[in-house]
Amino acid sequence: MTSFVGRDDDVAAARKLLGGTRLLTLTGVGGVGKTRLSRRVGEVARRAFPDGVWLVELAHVNDPGLVASTVARELGLRDDISAPLTALTEHLADADLLLILDNCEHVIDACAALADRLIPATTGLRILATSREPLGVPGEQILPVAPLPVPGPDHADLDNPATRLLIDRATAADPNFARREADPATLVAICRRLDGIPLALELAALRMRMFTPEQVLARLDDAMGLLTTGPRAAPERQQTLASAIRWSYDLCTPDEQRLWEQLSVFAGGVDLAAAEAVCHLGTPRTLLDALTGLVDKSVLSYGPGVDGTGRYTMLEPLRQFAGDRLRARGAEYAARRAHREYYYRLARRGRDEYWSSADTTWFGDVAREHANLRAALQFCLDDPAGSRRALEIATELWPFWEHCHLLLEGYRWLSEALAKNAEHTVVRARALAACAVIAAMRGESEKAAEFAGAGAAIAAETGSARVRSEAEMARAVLVFGAGDPRGAFEIALAVSVCARECTHPRVEMESLAFAAVCALALDDPHAAALTEQLLAVTSEHGSHLLGGLAHWAVGTKRQRDGDQPGAVAALRRSIELFRLFDRCAWIATSVDGLAWAAAADGDLERAARLMGAATAVRRGSSQRLAHAMTQLIGRRIREQVENALGAREFAACFDAGAALTAEDAVDYATGSEPSTVTAVHTGLEVLTRRERDVAMLIARGYGNRRIAQELVISVRTAESHVDHILTKLGFTSRTQIAAWVSRLTA
Repeated sequence: MTSFVGRDDDVAAARKLLGGTRLLTLTGVGGVGKTRLSRRVGEVARRAFPDGVWLVELAHVNDPGLVASTVARELGLRDDISAPLTALTEHLADADLLLILDNCEHVIDACAALADRLIPATTGLRILATSREPLGVPGEQILPVAPLPVPGPDHADLDNPATRLLIDRATAADPNFARREADPATLVAICRRLDGIPLALELAALRMRMFTPEQVLARLDDAMGLLTTGPRAAPERQQTLASAIRWSYDLCTPDEQRLWEQLSVFAGGVDLAAAEAVCHLGTPRTLLDALTGLVDKSVLSYGPGVDGTGRYTMLEPLRQFAGDRLRARGAEYAARRAHREYYYRLARRGRDEYWSSADTTWFGDVAREHANLRAALQFCLDDPAGSRRALEIATELWPFWEHCHLLLEGYRWLSEALAKNAEHTVVRARALAACAVIAAMRGESEKAAEFAGAGAAIAAETGSARVRSEAEMARAVLVFGAGDPRGAFEIALAVSVCARECTHPRVEMESLAFAAVCALALDDPHAAALTEQLLAVTSEHGSHLLGGLAHWAVGTKRQRDGDQPGAVAALRRSIELFRLFDRCAWIATSVDGLAWAAAADGDLERAARLMGAATAVRRGSSQRLAHAMTQLIGRRIREQVENALGAREFAACFDAGAALTAEDAVDYATGSEPSTVTAVHTGLEVLTRRERDVAMLIARGYGNRRIAQELVISVRTAESHVDHILTKLGFTSRTQIAAWVSRLTA
């Protein structure tokens, strides 16, 4: 990370304004430093917000309809909620936090609607937005972000913010720069020529590795001249930035220029494999050399993504410039088609990997490339020739939509793609089956029946046993939702046989899992055999996610049979498997199972707390059908526990569990206490149990990826815990956390 130079007055002004307004928007031209300033304000204001500072980057969100769900997801809410604005309002009602919405201009109406809804309904929420124009919401305070001040024409002031930034970045690019005697007047002239725009100054500073300041100034004059052939109506500062970017572009080799342009089609970053597959420059060595050149020229940044894998990222003004060049060259459509096909292949992998030992890899890859998959889907829908591919991608991603709390988003993509693909095809039948299941899970029985009926008709036309099994599985879910578990059980059982005969492992495992749930709810004698069969099949294929469902079913059956130790072991194993997936939707079901086991073991208070904890884990989810399944199995147990404890004591225990965070609720359910935490020392009580675990591992030198592996959580969750620890302790670095822990545990 580069240092933060200047802007002290802007930071102070923003902090002061945030004390008296609920919505502060930093406005200014691209490249003026709004994003960097917002992050700095968040850092210095962190202590004022007990519930933290949360950053939501919107540059890669092109669909206004996804703004609210993107914010909800970054705040840790489920994405399958039917009304994300309502869920956000409830979640933030009493929260005291700062929400930073970065790059709002291209989805400004959605951002304005979000702020207009959240602010009146909350008490401690502050929103800091960055945009090229105001949101236009009542009560909004505007803080224009101007370029850095530059010295006057007759003042060679090297302590000026603009010249300090130029020198700082030039020294970072070339440590020898500080030892050379640069002419102060030339440096000041560069700052004045670039109007003090930070991004333009940073680009110019990078050139000083190859040119003297005098040469940089001369070439800037040439670049400004080139701009006169462009759109003269552009604002002066926008022209200045464009000329600085254009000069950086002109200094690139032809291969680097073409790669820069082609990389503009990616959203949210790109890894090497994707760049090699989508971008075409000749030989692989040529592409690697061009990538290296763009990193060296700071057009691209390279570093670990949220899961620790290396990714290349590009600042938004640079991406927009490259996109314009790609469009002007007439090469945008071909690049976006290549991008679309690459991410179709990623989605298509799920057909074989979702139910196998490769499921963790596939889900991780899809989660990491979520923004690129969105971009590919939107391009497909905008391209009349690509709508079929949109239907294929959305359908292949069905397991991701279902298991990772993304029902609403999946429903939208599938519905839009179906509307553009009326032809009776296998892919349409599969998409209709997926839509039917989503609608049933969300309690929309009429729509579910409509989708299921249309899908079944096409399935019959195709004559494909695999497609028929998917359509029948959708019908089983629909029948269960209509209140007929016996009918659903019989359909699912028949589907499992059909799927096994036509070698469709995914549907075989899903139908066995569904049949087992129905059998458990019905106290059917087939339950034991079905749960063991499900466990055998998932174990044979090495499935982690579907294996988690199998262990849940086995644990629930053992609990019914009086084997509580065996039940607890199986249920905890199911949670271990589910936690390998980011935001897995089924963890709450396993917590419910542990509550039933605790009740059978006579620990009624723990059972009540676990029932509350399950609601904490499930909070915000609209998977009504999954909840209905567990309630059908556990309703009698809950009634027994409530009657035994009494209404008041039961409510107190239940509410205590429900008040936990989702992560702490799971920790309580599993009784997990990593070996690195042997005692709670004075001072550590300010952290939750999971935060203490993370702090202890930081003190041992663990990075986020290793912490995630050690605690069996996602990398994103580990990062969130680290941020919360820093906020609570008022620290700014992991080193401070490590020193604090070492002092307390010495």
